[in-house]
Amino acid sequence: MKRHLRWLIPLLLIPVSFYGGMYSAAAIQDTPGATDNLGLSLAALALFAVGLLGPIAAAIVTIVAGVRTFRQWRRSRGHFSSSERAVRAVRHQQEQSSEAAWAQAQALRASLIIREIPPAIRVWEVVPNVGEVMFFDVSADYARYYGRDVSYSQTSGFFFGHPAFVIAGLAATGIGNANRRNAAITASQATWRERQPARVIVTNQRLVCHAGGHWLSFPYSSMTAIYPEVDRWTLICEFGDTAEPLLLAGPHSALISVMTVLLTHGADAVSEHPSLQRLG
Repeated sequence: MKRHLRWLIPLLLIPVSFYGGMYSAAAIQDTPGATDNLGLSLAALALFAVGLLGPIAAAIVTIVAGVRTFRQWRRSRGHFSSSERAVRAVRHQQEQSSEAAWAQAQALRASLIIREIPPAIRVWEVVPNVGEVMFFDVSADYARYYGRDVSYSQTSGFFFGHPAFVIAGLAATGIGNANRRNAAITASQATWRERQPARVIVTNQRLVCHAGGHWLSFPYSSMTAIYPEVDRWTLICEFGDTAEPLLLAGPHSALISVMTVLLTHGADAVSEHPSLQRLG
């Protein structure tokens, strides 16, 4: 019953505001001397506006609240609009994809612990190095961490005339220069850039990412640090001064993390790494 009060109360206010406002305005106008009293005249005008506009506002609130209550009632019985059904379908598909990717990473870790190597695959777009074996072809969200050099120009102006005009011109110029300087500082700060979906090939020598229309190679031998966070669906790899840090995120980042730990830290690390232990 409580949810129906959201539209019942404004519905009741439609006649109350109309008759109350009109009756009160008429009563004030019938008061002796009201026409010569500015305060009473303004009060009567305000009450007349309440009687005229109040019902319209209450009707709008009633319609909006009624539609919202009706939709909630339909949702409580499993009825959804086409857009809601589409959103729920996408979420369900994403959940299934995440569960499947997690299960795949679990199975890979279990097989590596008992020294079983996953089967090799062929990727015709990527030319393999000597002795290179390709194991997985998956998707991930790709990003790189770096700052950039940004330049900005300062403007100056010559103002003459009334002192107020000169001060206003100088202030506007100073504010403009400060805004451009702050924007340049923000744009130059190091952050995750180039965010985009990417195709990732996992081999026994490197991670190969197709991003920005190019195949980019990240050898395990060049990695100086790795941060696999499988429960957060992320893997961060550092390369010292040779390249910007790499971020791979999404459901398949757990599988990529397992292989990266294996090929940077060895077979024992697959079972010992604290993050990978969350795979069970």
